[in-house]
Amino acid sequence: MNLEAPDVLIRTVGALAFGLSIAGFCVISERGTKLLFAISSFAWGLQYYLLGVHTGFLIMMLTGVRQAVTIYSNIMSKQLRLFLVFAFGSLAIAIAVFTWQGLLASLLPLLATLLGTWALFMMGNVGMRKATLATNVLWAVHGYLFDSWELCLTMIVITVANLYGLYRLRVSPTVVP
Repeated sequence: MNLEAPDVLIRTVGALAFGLSIAGFCVISERGTKLLFAISSFAWGLQYYLLGVHTGFLIMMLTGVRQAVTIYSNIMSKQLRLFLVFAFGSLAIAIAVFTWQGLLASLLPLLATLLGTWALFMMGNVGMRKATLATNVLWAVHGYLFDSWELCLTMIVITVANLYGLYRLRVSPTVVP
């Protein structure tokens, strides 16, 4: 198989995003998970940009910012967290409308980010990880449809890592960073 330079760059960015995503689910720390999610979202956004998937690109960039902000959600008031859910949700809807590329191209990332936003701001570590199982399906389908096989593979591996993380949290409930 002979890949051209742009294809190599796309696949390299996908591999980097894959590694960062997996690392996010292998740590028990809620803050560590969210930080790695933020960084991996920027990498996924770059891959979507290189693939020409505008909604995925901008939603992933917004997701990276949102995930970085949620690192401090445990010290925010409930009112502030609800405001941020509304603000990030509104921005995601605006992005999907502005960059509309079709029902599946724009709706799948929108639904995934809306659910993820609620989970990251309003749920604790265990609830967030459970909600992520649902968002994984949405992103896996989106990745498949738009030639990000790295994202599909990531969602499969993350699901397994996430289930393992949930198991570890259940076995060691005192470890809740």
